[in-house]
Amino acid sequence: MQTLIKPGEVVNTGIYRPAPVTARFDVNQISPHIKDSEERFLQPLLGVALYNDMIAEQNPLESNYNPAVGAIVNKFIAPAPAIYETLWTGFLLRYTAYAVYYEVLPYLTIQVSSKGIYQNDSEFAQNAGVSGVRFLQDNMMQRIDNLKPLIENFLCANKALLPLFDAKNCPCEDDCGHCHTDCGCGYFNMTGKHCHTCETKKNTSTNILFY
Repeated sequence: MQTLIKPGEVVNTGIYRPAPVTARFDVNQISPHIKDSEERFLQPLLGVALYNDMIAEQNPLESNYNPAVGAIVNKFIAPAPAIYETLWTGFLLRYTAYAVYYEVLPYLTIQVSSKGIYQNDSEFAQNAGVSGVRFLQDNMMQRIDNLKPLIENFLCANKALLPLFDAKNCPCEDDCGHCHTDCGCGYFNMTGKHCHTCETKKNTSTNILFY
């Protein structure tokens, strides 16, 4: 089962780490939740074709961008498209790590054994319980929600360099070609009606639509 982010890329140390967990954290507790996280958050954002291609083109070695930890290892190297590395370091590394952390939090706090469900306490610390999980999940979801439109904007702005990205939901441009059905904004596909923004254009100096 292939994923885009590797467990060790979620769990890191030093000043550059995408999720608030350190290298001392057991990656085996994270790895079972990575695929579910990517299918929920990442795949719908990128689209199946781009998501699968980025998995296929990624460096088989675990990436590292923290020189205090070891040699710099890029996630994507030639012949992979350079835009993949820009997208990864700028947005997707953090976004995917936040999503994985969000998904794994309940299972770190509450565990299941043959004798039932229990909270995972330790000798020197008290489990924060369900309320602690909700607090951290709310915080992670804010980060996820903040990053999502930035990623969408990046994808749309660079759609010419990302031929596998389905740009049908990108905002219309002033001159978008076949305005009735193929302007790229997805309005016609969703409603069956012509996109007025594409059909009548936009006054770019005032940002006002004229019908």
